[in-house]
Amino acid sequence: MLNYQRTKIQEKLCLNDQAAGLRRIMSSPKPRIVSILSTSPNHDHARLMANLATPIADNGFDVLILVASDECNANIYEVENQHTLLDVINEKTLLQSVIKNTGNGFSIAKLMPSHQVDSPLDLILGQQLNSIFCKLAEQYEIVLVDAAINSDDLLPLKALNEGEIIIKLNRQTESIKDSYALIKKIYNQLGSRSFGIIVDNATDSQAQAIFTNISEVAKRFLNTELEFFGAIPPDVHLSRAAKLGRTVMEAFPLASASSAFKLIAERLNGKHIDKIKLASLIE
Repeated sequence: MLNYQRTKIQEKLCLNDQAAGLRRIMSSPKPRIVSILSTSPNHDHARLMANLATPIADNGFDVLILVASDECNANIYEVENQHTLLDVINEKTLLQSVIKNTGNGFSIAKLMPSHQVDSPLDLILGQQLNSIFCKLAEQYEIVLVDAAINSDDLLPLKALNEGEIIIKLNRQTESIKDSYALIKKIYNQLGSRSFGIIVDNATDSQAQAIFTNISEVAKRFLNTELEFFGAIPPDVHLSRAAKLGRTVMEAFPLASASSAFKLIAERLNGKHIDKIKLASLIE
């Protein structure tokens, strides 16, 4: 009887230790890093990023947009004269000084001047910049990266290549072909990995058809799995909101585009919500 009680006490202590360890993990989760690349017109990409970040922030998450593309429109982000993470390495500014807080609940930072993004970094500088970025990312739960691959067909930082990658395309044949070519380039450098897909300027049924076709090709020839994150429908409220300098959710919360961004945000939030639920189960 005494041995049985001792065994039960030991089992309970072990379970308590496991639960405590899991709670420690949940209390400080790694930031989710999602790089979003585009094969549709680039002037829309900054607006897409802001429209995605807004509902994620509205759901209570700390969100950072990292501008890391030589094709981005810095004027839309209003960060054209802002210090970059590269300036932190060069001791021109402090890390907190590169962060721009917006009125929509999310923050923005630039990786480096846009004309330098396309060139691969040397080993030491790459490690330093990656380290600074990871330090910044730890302040947030989700980091959305306005990204493009460099001349080595890679994202500029190790942390980005190890994170999630989503590709935004539209219904145009050229955009679809360019998306597959982009997947293939990254596959040739990083091997088989999953990619997310967002289809712009399309109904849900149109987007699903496009996704099915490109997914089947990627699976057949590259052994690569794609995940559908959603469609952004044609909606005049997008351009109207842009003219007002606001996100579509802020300006027109009932618009169809607003509903689409909310749905995509929910899918992006999914892993974090699962972590929160799991943490609550072990309290």
